[in-house]
Amino acid sequence: MEGQRATVEHESALVDLKHCLTPIADLPTEYREAIDRGHTTGWKSLDYYLQGIRKGEITVITADTGVGKTTFATHLLVNCAMQGIPVWLNSWEMKPEMVMRKVASIALRSPLKICNFTPEQSKSFDEWCSLYKLYVNPVTVGTDVKKLGEDLKKAQKLGVQVVLLDHLDYLVTSRYEKQHEAIEETMKALHEMCFMLGMHFLLICHPRQTGTGNEEIGLHSLKGSSSIKQYADNVLVLHRCSRSDPSSDPSKVKVRIAKNRMFGTEGVSYLFYNAFWDGYEELRG
Repeated sequence: MEGQRATVEHESALVDLKHCLTPIADLPTEYREAIDRGHTTGWKSLDYYLQGIRKGEITVITADTGVGKTTFATHLLVNCAMQGIPVWLNSWEMKPEMVMRKVASIALRSPLKICNFTPEQSKSFDEWCSLYKLYVNPVTVGTDVKKLGEDLKKAQKLGVQVVLLDHLDYLVTSRYEKQHEAIEETMKALHEMCFMLGMHFLLICHPRQTGTGNEEIGLHSLKGSSSIKQYADNVLVLHRCSRSDPSSDPSKVKVRIAKNRMFGTEGVSYLFYNAFWDGYEELRG
């Protein structure tokens, strides 16, 4: 009798706590299938470490001033779009016309940052836009996490899966006395939103001011570095090699994978910045 009563009480407790206590054997069997490695970044050397861009993750992209954070992030977003993934670009630093030109330059491999589009280029870009879904936020006055969350829910209804946020400072409110507390609150909210909405966030973060601007930065260089490291799933640190090694090709860019939550593999990838069309290629041998 005592044993039966204990069993009944145990089962009753499981029913009451089913929302937070589930026997591991009762988890969906699809959890046992192959891990989704996500969508390719577009660069084999980077995929070697990250494997891909997955839903429910945040990838932080950082670099010193002028290295090319926004260009790299935009190119990564374009690479995702060209796999048939609806994407959304939010830049609170660039005007919509500059965003459009940067995307067009990368998509068409043409120098369109300051040049008039030829009729042929306009036609080609219209064709590209008809094939791939890349949405742009034309508002350049920044926002807050609450408003962003509302907009993200609307974007989800359009099928958006990858979102570029440029950059973190525009999302951090000043209601906290200490900046790192505000950054922690913002990073936590972003982490919860990307997980809940099943999206991937590409988040650009600026480092603190370095001494000369030539040395390589690290995770410790980021404002609110402990919070960013805690809530980010991946952290990519870009460095223009010639800044610390004058003998290096000025177009050679080091991409250090400083955090990789899914696979735990950290390392270094090298890309080549093509100034002609403002994008990145695999490093030429």
